[in-house]
Amino acid sequence: MLRRIHDKKPLIHHLTNTVTINDCANMTLALGGSPVMADDLLEVEEMVGHADAIVINTGTINPDMRQAQILAGKTANRLGKPVILDPVGAGATALRTDFMKQLMEEITFTVIKGNASEIKTLLGQTARTKGVDAAEGESLDFQSIHDFASQTKQVIVVTGPIDFVTDGDRQHYLDVGTKRLGQVTGTGCMTASLIATFLGAGYDRFEAAVFGTYAMGKAGESAEDYPGIGSFRTGLFDAVSLMTEENLPEVQTNGQ
Repeated sequence: MLRRIHDKKPLIHHLTNTVTINDCANMTLALGGSPVMADDLLEVEEMVGHADAIVINTGTINPDMRQAQILAGKTANRLGKPVILDPVGAGATALRTDFMKQLMEEITFTVIKGNASEIKTLLGQTARTKGVDAAEGESLDFQSIHDFASQTKQVIVVTGPIDFVTDGDRQHYLDVGTKRLGQVTGTGCMTASLIATFLGAGYDRFEAAVFGTYAMGKAGESAEDYPGIGSFRTGLFDAVSLMTEENLPEVQTNGQ
């Protein structure tokens, strides 16, 4: 069993998008955490104080949400709580690119998880997007990502056919998952919820990033044979809810 998560049942505070909010809540529950979605400016700081980890997802931003996300991130930094950024749609519009710059300037993230286009935008590189998704065939310079993680002391997760995780010291490639994960909206958002749940339970930040990413990939493989998109989505929740500690990969940790 994932004892640390089940013993603590960490509270994961999401400031996330309206498309996948229900799936993020249920995926957090499937792993053994407890979700809360609170973005009202009048309660954000108080809720961050109660939470064990914070997820900031920029999928459906608006002026109030942007303000709440900045406030939540700064509060989390002040209180020493882990905060994960899912920069959904970074680079898709000037508004999103400018907001990403603001987030990166004002908040120190524990983990940043995105697709190739989103991570390239954060690095200031030219990226190609299709809506909020990476353009097909988008290439990556892994050394620049590794260097960025080292300079900023943030764990970077790049999701794709092969997932890449680095903290600037260690790196881990994950060859798990299925193309079917792209048939269901929100699997990336749910991956952030899984990482946050591991973080909230006290796992090492690099370990949490690897475990959360791996868990979604393995859930996709487990649900591969479920017929239809609806049952495949259900299969993802089934697989994560039945996951055990023994399923997780070996990860080098150095106490960070």
